Amino acid sequence: MNPVLLRLYPPGFRRAFGSEVAEAYREATEGAGPRARLREAADIAAHALRLRLGIGSAHPGGRLSAGAAPFALAVTAAYAAFNLIGTVGDWYVMRTAGAAGDAAPLVTLMNGGYLLSLLGAVAALAGRYVPGVLTATAGAAAASAGFLLPILHLSPELRWDLVGFLLAPVLVAALPLACPPDLRPAGRARSGAGALALMAWAVLLVGAMVVTDPLGIGLVLPWRFGVPLAAALILVGREAFAGIRSTVALAFAAAPLLVTLYFSGWVGTEDVLTVAGAVTVTAVALRIRRGNGPDTPNPA
Repeated sequence: MNPVLLRLYPPGFRRAFGSEVAEAYREATEGAGPRARLREAADIAAHALRLRLGIGSAHPGGRLSAGAAPFALAVTAAYAAFNLIGTVGDWYVMRTAGAAGDAAPLVTLMNGGYLLSLLGAVAALAGRYVPGVLTATAGAAAASAGFLLPILHLSPELRWDLVGFLLAPVLVAALPLACPPDLRPAGRARSGAGALALMAWAVLLVGAMVVTDPLGIGLVLPWRFGVPLAAALILVGREAFAGIRSTVALAFAAAPLLVTLYFSGWVGTEDVLTVAGAVTVTAVALRIRRGNGPDTPNPA
């Protein structure tokens, strides 16, 4: 085993378990080809990184990341669907009328990125976790890259104001990568065909919403974002909600939604603080209710 891989681990872990890691690597790669060796080396590097960052399955950070991962995927899918619903129809009309001009490549890049992000998030929730999360992250990055050229023409002050707008979707999409492998959410599809069916269902839902998109400005956010978010949360399943058992876990699970709403400009600082306060009050109320449950001994 390459000693460089072992040096990636924290010193304490390396001294205690270094020989076991090296033996496991030797057994896993004995007689294997270059591709298998590369995959094992990548797994070791990822495991070492999680330990150094304190997000292993035995660390509180790892468990919090695991609890937030499915909700981050749901928000990523809903955000991608929101943008697709708002731009696909306009993009098609502009292309048909020949009025897209120089903006056509950028709009195509953004829509392609949002589509990848949507499909990747759904695939990850369906059970193709790592490929799905990587696809969703790449799609979010591509969509944000589509905004870069127009932003370069703005003043430096406005550019900095838009940094959060560009980075937030990418960070939310990448958050599930911090989830330890043994704590990843259970897939909603039992086969590759099932995962493809869910992805097709997501695309059809977006297409149906494009056709029936209301014109009222007041309906834009609850319709274009709320409906896909509700569908994604159904895909998340009850197990993800049941895993939220503390105030901190609830805050972490709500963070992807709050970050997306805030940096997209849909809500202001006061709204975020109000929601955060409501989350805290709800968590405290639930803790008090559990403390007064039937199994709690009577102090009298």
